[in-house]
Amino acid sequence: MCLSAVYEHRPEGESLLCRNIANVRIQADKLTFIDIMGIQTDYKGRLCSLDLMENKIIVSNAGNVTE
Repeated sequence: MCLSAVYEHRPEGESLLCRNIANVRIQADKLTFIDIMGIQTDYKGRLCSLDLMENKIIVSNAGNVTE
């Protein structure tokens, strides 16, 4: 099983937002990450990179994060 962790890119480094992500939904104004338990995390920002070998998703420019 290949699950990913989501990190927010910040000037001081990467900050973990959520882990065990199984699904990503991309909409015009937000990203929605859904973990293996079905918990959704909505993030206002943009997708910077997606590393499938490292199971790592990088996002930036967050307006807010909600669960």
